[in-house]
Amino acid sequence: MTVSALAARLQGPGDPIRIQSRPAEGGGTGTGPAFSETLSGAIDRVDGAQKAADAQVEAFVAGETDSVHDVMIAMNQAELHFQLLTEVRNKLLDGY
Repeated sequence: MTVSALAARLQGPGDPIRIQSRPAEGGGTGTGPAFSETLSGAIDRVDGAQKAADAQVEAFVAGETDSVHDVMIAMNQAELHFQLLTEVRNKLLDGY
């Protein structure tokens, strides 16, 4: 599965992941956020999705919620976030 396909599957009613590309002008000194900030933000979003899924699983096991559908959706979203981050990492390592 490609990065674009994963990104398309992740976009939903929650926190969409936006992939931005803009040409480098003036030697790469853009006005946008630094690459490290963008990467750190993506890692934080993946971590948040994992923690939200874990919280829903714990709530389901404790009997606080009956919606197994919501639990499974949260788990799948967290998995897709992680797969996307892994693919991005792999592409970065391939380019290095």
